[in-house]
Amino acid sequence: MLALALVAAAFAAACSRGGGGEQEAAASGATGRAPAPASSGAGQSGRRPPAVVKELSVRKLAPGAAIAIDGRLDEPAWQAAATTGPFVNVGTGREDPSLPTQGEARLLWDDAFLYVGFDVSDRTITGGFPQDARDPHLWERDTVEVMIDPDGDGDNKDYYEIQISPQNLVFDSQFDDYNAPRGGPGGPFGHEDWSAGLASAVELRGTLDDGSDQDRGYVVEAKIPWSSFAKARSSPPSPGDAWRMNFYAMQNNGGTAWSPILGEGNFHRARRFGRVRFVGAGGETGGAGAPARDAGAAPSVPPPGATSAAGARPGAAAPSASAGPKRDYRADPPDR
Repeated sequence: MLALALVAAAFAAACSRGGGGEQEAAASGATGRAPAPASSGAGQSGRRPPAVVKELSVRKLAPGAAIAIDGRLDEPAWQAAATTGPFVNVGTGREDPSLPTQGEARLLWDDAFLYVGFDVSDRTITGGFPQDARDPHLWERDTVEVMIDPDGDGDNKDYYEIQISPQNLVFDSQFDDYNAPRGGPGGPFGHEDWSAGLASAVELRGTLDDGSDQDRGYVVEAKIPWSSFAKARSSPPSPGDAWRMNFYAMQNNGGTAWSPILGEGNFHRARRFGRVRFVGAGGETGGAGAPARDAGAAPSVPPPGATSAAGARPGAAAPSASAGPKRDYRADPPDR
């Protein structure tokens, strides 16, 4: 009987460990950064097969082409750029029009810069930070976010975080490991002295911090110098290289993503970042030193020049299908 009781207790303990995953979602309406366990989360993969991550082939700017950072995404190069397509629910991996913030991103590159353009649908554009704020906690309101792991291996070592808000404020930081270093609930988060050295511009489709009207969203355009990524093995990348990245449209510490996290941690989980593969202006992929594609990796979708499922052009996205903001709704893990 004693042996039977011990077996039953061990089984119950194992079940309780398996239920919450690596990091559970915050309670409804919760804000702030959730604890980030040091565990690698190997148990998560033991409960279900690993899901494929997305891939995107990003074409280099043609010689002589130029991008003006003005928040408009109206150059011909942007119209032919690779696009993520509509962002998805980070927990389910499916499009979810009930979420209050929707978005998609476009990417280009040249020998000096990575170019990123976000098109966000949001009915209540919120800023609220002092205009001279340095590394404000933009995730607590509205922002877009880029996560970049230059090595492309998804091991969460030496990755970067960049956020740009509708106020055109920037939070940027470099991390040594998953959510580390971390200075406590109030930060600092990562090495906040790191600077992306980026140039950015925002165009609003609505009125910032005005609840009396209904907004449609905003566009963020940025160019990030490759020289900022000192932890990268090779920067700028060469045709054929693949970096791991993720892109988010955020509100109130949650949001939608290009590559879903699927319960494997918070928005910093690098093994869930998608693969961005760099190709030359003529489509050449090089080959020497290009990382091998993981078994089960998703094909590059969509190809350069594709549009979203709705065929919308950046800067002219339809408003979210949501009837309004749902600030107490959480369908995903908190970003922090």
